[in-house]
Amino acid sequence: MAVQAGREGRLGLSPKRWLIDLRHLHGVMRGGAAEEAAPGVPSTIQGAEPSEPSSLEGWRAHITDVSHTELASFLSSDSRLAIPHADQPCVSIVIVLFNRAELTLRCLRSIAVTAGGLPLEVILVDNASTDETGSLVRRTDGATTVRCEKNLGFLEASNAGSRLARGTYLLLLNSDTELLPGTLAAAVEVLTADARVGAVGARLILPDGSLQEAGSIIWRDGSCLGYGRGEDPDAPPFAFTRDVDFCSAAFLLTRRSVFAQLGGFDTIYSPAYYEDADYCARLWEAGYRVRYDPRVTVRHYEFASSESTDHAISQQRTRRAVFVSRHRQWLLRRRDFAPRGAVDARVHDTERRRILVFDDRVPHTVLGSGFPRAVELVRTLVTLGWEVTFYPLWIVNEPWDEVYNELPRTVEVMTGLGPSHVKTFLNERAGFYRIVLVSRSHNLDRLRATLGPPESWCPGTPMVYDAEAVQAPREAMRRRIEGVEVAADDVDNAISRELSEVAKMDAVITVSQLEKELLSRAGRPVHIITHMVRPRPGSSSFADRSGFLFVGAFSEQSPNTDSILWFCAAVLPRLRERLGSIDLTIGGHAPPPEVAALAGEGIRVLADVSDLSPLYERVRAVIAPTRFAAGIPLKVIHAAAAGVPVVSTHLLARQLGWRNGIELLAADDAEEFTRACVCLHEDQDQWSAIRRAALDRVARDHSLEVFTAAVTQCLAQTLAAGPRFRPLHPQEDAESPSGFGS
Repeated sequence: MAVQAGREGRLGLSPKRWLIDLRHLHGVMRGGAAEEAAPGVPSTIQGAEPSEPSSLEGWRAHITDVSHTELASFLSSDSRLAIPHADQPCVSIVIVLFNRAELTLRCLRSIAVTAGGLPLEVILVDNASTDETGSLVRRTDGATTVRCEKNLGFLEASNAGSRLARGTYLLLLNSDTELLPGTLAAAVEVLTADARVGAVGARLILPDGSLQEAGSIIWRDGSCLGYGRGEDPDAPPFAFTRDVDFCSAAFLLTRRSVFAQLGGFDTIYSPAYYEDADYCARLWEAGYRVRYDPRVTVRHYEFASSESTDHAISQQRTRRAVFVSRHRQWLLRRRDFAPRGAVDARVHDTERRRILVFDDRVPHTVLGSGFPRAVELVRTLVTLGWEVTFYPLWIVNEPWDEVYNELPRTVEVMTGLGPSHVKTFLNERAGFYRIVLVSRSHNLDRLRATLGPPESWCPGTPMVYDAEAVQAPREAMRRRIEGVEVAADDVDNAISRELSEVAKMDAVITVSQLEKELLSRAGRPVHIITHMVRPRPGSSSFADRSGFLFVGAFSEQSPNTDSILWFCAAVLPRLRERLGSIDLTIGGHAPPPEVAALAGEGIRVLADVSDLSPLYERVRAVIAPTRFAAGIPLKVIHAAAAGVPVVSTHLLARQLGWRNGIELLAADDAEEFTRACVCLHEDQDQWSAIRRAALDRVARDHSLEVFTAAVTQCLAQTLAAGPRFRPLHPQEDAESPSGFGS
């Protein structure tokens, strides 16, 4: 729902505003006070007082007026409402009705619009409504309707509807909700993808555009909290998928067989309150998981249906006592309420290890420059059971669909913040992470400029530096290629400055043995974590292939721009003298004008190719004429994994530790590079031998097993060693120049 211009609404919150508001979120009301928060909702107490209640009530009144007008127009016309109906439904939607026909119309229309071809059945259980609900139902085609003689309450009416259901999945849906596009498909996808997930819940958005809940928390005393209430629904803390204690039955998709197996909602909670928390707790006790997924998004008008506020509070207190008695052992594993408890308890597994990763931007494979490795590192951390927060420092804004194009949706990505908010963020999350990982030297510099020395960033938390590449030697190589005289002492001084910052970290990650020897001079433990690539050699034969391929992302002062310009000027003419007309394809992210200008006879320049497989399948060799670089050449590893032999410079061969004439051909001057290219293009035996050797090397050095073992060992040893800098005492903390708590 759009927020009016100039209104102090939540959808338009600045990053600073919602970040500061998290402090209110951590300290929201609980227990008896919380029970006054949302009376009459057929669900558990959500625990937080709605912000701007007059504004929220104003939106509710507006929606009521509009909905009454729409209902009157519909009923006075000859129109009928067609609901999708399948003889073999995938999802059975059970909606309990009690008056509020105007909202039911909105709900049913949203189902019709968002079904997207999904086989559905809709079961309406009318709890003896006295308004126009009966007229609306009679004008609705495709739904199964049950008319109750008396108001059974939400719980028993839901159970009655579920017994009529035939779908694989059962959706319990409030009548005062509207489904947003993609919601049903995303919810079904969650359950289909993982048999261990017993239920999935929605991101519930209130009429004023603020958040009702992004998953819910159950404290050890049985009180509950809807995580994020009153906040911006698109804020990063609410935009990632996670396992949660429970989700509100305003929208709860579960497996129909499991719902039946567990006996549906427990009637001891009749007529309402705590039935959804109880059901989700029983799912956990039965070995299933409960998942919150922000792609599952629902507007919830949250209109009270209780007789009175006092009656609702009394009912909630009674049900809470029952819930505690039923789940006493399970509750012992939940967290006690704490001032910052919400962010700690928002994920069900309270034993999960948390890691904070700083990098330039959300990594995408197409960007090159070490980002393919960054993607695999984050994926591996998730696979190993780490709860990952990713904090971009340079490119800080991306649409959510692009953010999660390659990253797992369980990663929390702090978009929209950047360096200016990092201090507030770390203060909010003090003591939250087991490890902080900073990638790339310029990010280390940027954090130091913003926060001061590393020992003050997160006292008590080990700090790991992922070098990705040592920059000083590469910069010296670049300047020499440009004709600038660089003294050896200047290079040594630049390396020393880079290592002086590294020396303040608890552990260092590098990508090669070559750079480990250099980084070890900083006196910190150094771990080699190279890159993970899955070998996928193409099936095309030598005879089916022709030409050369250059792959690389381009950026300011990129070695890729220099290397392809050098190749086209110094090598390509020689190649054409020996081979005649020969094709060269250049595939890279954001080619600059001077590279784009190379396109012409025999040269194709392709920008931002998302899938390189078809290109690898057509060419006989990949060229990597890189003249200055640091780290490891991912382009060579990827080409070898695709089954395409590589001609590179000796620099890249040394970085990888690969042998000239075995895993690749290496050359530096134009004539040698030309001869190597001709050899791979014309000599099938040499081509096949290098192809096999390179594939074997990739499988040996860059497998998932090797990469995972290296990550595991690095983190385990870092945790075992602990941080060099301990937290300050409370009395010292107030005087800390960084302002960080312990």
